[in-house]
Amino acid sequence: MARLRSIAPRGWPHLALQVVLLGSFSVIYAFTGLYGRREAGQAIGHARDVLRLETVLHIDWEHSVQDWSIRGPHLLLDIANYTYFNCQFSLSVAFLIWVYFKRNEWFARVRDALLAANYASLIVMFLYPLAPPRMLGSFVDTLDTNSVNLHTSFIEKMNNPYSAMPSLHASYAIVISIAGVALTRRWWTKLIWLLYPGLVSYSIVATGNHFVLDVVAGAAVLLATPVVSWASSRLARVWSARGLAGAHA
Repeated sequence: MARLRSIAPRGWPHLALQVVLLGSFSVIYAFTGLYGRREAGQAIGHARDVLRLETVLHIDWEHSVQDWSIRGPHLLLDIANYTYFNCQFSLSVAFLIWVYFKRNEWFARVRDALLAANYASLIVMFLYPLAPPRMLGSFVDTLDTNSVNLHTSFIEKMNNPYSAMPSLHASYAIVISIAGVALTRRWWTKLIWLLYPGLVSYSIVATGNHFVLDVVAGAAVLLATPVVSWASSRLARVWSARGLAGAHA
């Protein structure tokens, strides 16, 4: 039992709390799909507005990126599809596990940044539901015709298709990139993590799942990180104080 307890740097109750904090967002997000589907018409209208704004700003690169991916070597589209599917789930979870067990002193900072992006995205999806480019008709849903498919009946039920802004893929990629550069030692691993947000941004645009402005918004929501860090530190102090009080009771 002592050996088992030693595996978790700050004890198993602390680890369980982190799983609840980060995992609970997935449950909340799933329920937002019930609301999102009622806003389909508005979300499509917002998508057209975003595309028009990007045209004015000369950053409407979505068609160019997707056309280049589809017409180029098939490897380009494979990279985009597999990156989109894996970066938000497999890689992010694996990275968080590594940070928690191997670089635990950094974990709170990484967690708070991800929570800030998650909470901010919940607010935005209610205030400004946005359909992804693939729903506009002039874009290809590359995942729909690929073996890596996000449109199974289960995933569709657990997904809000009208929450394209901000791109949490971009938010997570930026956070993980910064942490990866800071926490790895070899120059080539630092370079890989430095380039990682660019790969993810390419992926989410090429697959027709996000606008360029969704990527910008994904970076912007990280500005809420200090607020989440302040709140989490306050909660940690209250938690510790109650624990000490219980020990002396």
